[in-house]
Amino acid sequence: MLLTIVIGIVFTLLAAVLAATALLGLPGTWLVIALAAGVDLVELLWRNDGEATFGVWSIALAIGIALVAEIVEFAAGAAGAKAGGATRRGTVGALVGGFVGGLLGTFLIPIPLVGTLVGAALGAGGGALIGELTREGVGVRDTIRPATGAAAGRIAGTILKVAFAAAIWLQLSIAALVP
Repeated sequence: MLLTIVIGIVFTLLAAVLAATALLGLPGTWLVIALAAGVDLVELLWRNDGEATFGVWSIALAIGIALVAEIVEFAAGAAGAKAGGATRRGTVGALVGGFVGGLLGTFLIPIPLVGTLVGAALGAGGGALIGELTREGVGVRDTIRPATGAAAGRIAGTILKVAFAAAIWLQLSIAALVP
């Protein structure tokens, strides 16, 4: 019983730090799930009684939440572009630009959270702008609303992903602390 409580408390503290890495653009949701799976694996190998802290269903639920978080974050820039009046080209540009911008921003602007968030927002906006400019007869002025919408959507997507990371942390922490 004492070991179960210690495992739950240590998991909760470590997982909180890992979930917070989502703010930095790191895969915090997946790191928390990996920690939970690792705890279960060690327990199953060590205890030999078939008992695990989390179990398959808790980890499967966390994986489902994490997959939804990835889809929401990825699609948010495109949704923002579409809300700003983007065409299919602008929407696709926002998707691609947000992904590339997030990666580049993480490395080119080495300030935690700021680099990834700024890179993703600028990438989504730039991608929407470029996508819209590839249409015939479209000027830069016509791309401002779709590009701004894409940037705002991407920022919202990142914030939502942090909320999903917190939900996964809470769900697995409860599973660890409540037998």
